[in-house]
Amino acid sequence: MTDDCIFCSIVSGTAPASVVHETDRVIAFMDIAPVTPGHMLVIPKAHSADLVDVDPADAAEMMTAAQRMDAALRSSTVPTEGVNLFYADGE
Repeated sequence: MTDDCIFCSIVSGTAPASVVHETDRVIAFMDIAPVTPGHMLVIPKAHSADLVDVDPADAAEMMTAAQRMDAALRSSTVPTEGVNLFYADGE
Protein backbone atom coordinates (compact mmCIF):
# COMPACT_ATOMS: atom_id res chain seq x y z
CA MET A 1 0.00 0.00 0.00
CA THR A 2 1.16 3.47 -0.80
CA ASP A 3 -0.35 6.70 0.45
CA ASP A 4 -0.40 8.38 -2.97
CA CYS A 5 -2.03 5.52 -4.93
CA ILE A 6 -5.75 5.99 -5.63
CA PHE A 7 -6.14 2.24 -6.12
CA CYS A 8 -4.64 1.53 -2.69
CA SER A 9 -7.11 4.07 -1.25
CA ILE A 10 -10.00 2.24 -2.93
CA VAL A 11 -8.74 -1.12 -1.64
CA SER A 12 -8.45 0.25 1.92
CA GLY A 13 -11.90 1.86 1.72
CA THR A 14 -10.64 5.42 2.23
CA ALA A 15 -11.64 6.44 -1.32
CA PRO A 16 -15.15 5.86 -2.65
CA ALA A 17 -15.82 3.24 -5.32
CA SER A 18 -18.79 1.39 -6.71
CA VAL A 19 -17.51 -2.11 -5.94
CA VAL A 20 -19.09 -4.91 -7.97
CA HIS A 21 -16.84 -7.84 -6.96
CA GLU A 22 -14.31 -8.45 -4.21
CA THR A 23 -12.20 -11.35 -2.95
CA ASP A 24 -9.20 -11.56 -0.66
CA ARG A 25 -6.91 -10.91 -3.65
CA VAL A 26 -8.79 -8.66 -6.10
CA ILE A 27 -11.42 -5.97 -6.28
CA ALA A 28 -13.57 -4.89 -9.25
CA PHE A 29 -15.32 -1.54 -9.41
CA MET A 30 -17.01 0.76 -11.90
CA ASP A 31 -14.76 3.28 -13.64
CA ILE A 32 -15.24 6.90 -12.53
CA ALA A 33 -15.05 8.07 -16.18
CA PRO A 34 -16.46 5.18 -18.21
CA VAL A 35 -15.59 4.93 -21.89
CA THR A 36 -18.50 2.54 -22.50
CA PRO A 37 -21.47 1.30 -20.45
CA GLY A 38 -20.25 -1.29 -17.97
CA HIS A 39 -16.65 -0.01 -17.97
CA MET A 40 -15.00 -1.40 -14.84
CA LEU A 41 -11.57 -2.01 -13.39
CA VAL A 42 -10.34 -5.28 -11.91
CA ILE A 43 -7.20 -4.77 -9.82
CA PRO A 44 -5.08 -6.76 -7.40
CA LYS A 45 -5.43 -5.66 -3.78
CA ALA A 46 -1.65 -5.83 -3.35
CA HIS A 47 -0.01 -2.68 -4.73
CA SER A 48 1.97 -3.42 -7.90
CA ALA A 49 3.36 -0.68 -10.10
CA ASP A 50 4.38 -3.07 -12.88
CA LEU A 51 2.97 -6.29 -14.33
CA VAL A 52 6.17 -8.14 -13.44
CA ASP A 53 5.46 -7.36 -9.76
CA VAL A 54 1.94 -8.83 -9.72
CA ASP A 55 1.79 -12.10 -7.81
CA PRO A 56 0.87 -14.86 -10.30
CA ALA A 57 -2.00 -15.98 -8.05
CA ASP A 58 -3.35 -12.41 -8.06
CA ALA A 59 -3.06 -12.28 -11.85
CA ALA A 60 -4.97 -15.55 -12.16
CA GLU A 61 -7.67 -14.27 -9.82
CA MET A 62 -7.92 -11.03 -11.83
CA MET A 63 -8.68 -13.09 -14.95
CA THR A 64 -11.24 -15.19 -13.07
CA ALA A 65 -12.89 -11.98 -11.83
CA ALA A 66 -12.87 -10.56 -15.37
CA GLN A 67 -14.63 -13.68 -16.63
CA ARG A 68 -17.26 -13.34 -13.88
CA MET A 69 -17.77 -9.65 -14.65
CA ASP A 70 -18.13 -10.48 -18.36
CA ALA A 71 -20.83 -13.04 -17.55
CA ALA A 72 -22.57 -10.57 -15.22
CA LEU A 73 -22.57 -7.81 -17.86
CA ARG A 74 -23.87 -10.11 -20.56
CA SER A 75 -26.75 -11.28 -18.34
CA SER A 76 -27.64 -7.72 -17.28
CA THR A 77 -29.57 -4.98 -19.07
CA VAL A 78 -26.34 -3.10 -19.84
CA PRO A 79 -25.81 -3.12 -23.63
CA THR A 80 -22.78 -5.38 -24.15
CA GLU A 81 -21.61 -6.23 -27.65
CA GLY A 82 -18.17 -7.34 -26.53
CA VAL A 83 -15.54 -7.11 -23.82
CA ASN A 84 -12.04 -5.64 -24.00
CA LEU A 85 -9.33 -6.55 -21.51
CA PHE A 86 -6.52 -4.06 -21.04
CA TYR A 87 -3.66 -4.00 -18.56
CA ALA A 88 -1.99 -0.65 -17.87
CA ASP A 89 1.62 -1.27 -16.77
CA GLY A 90 3.14 1.72 -15.02
CA GLU A 91 1.82 5.26 -15.07
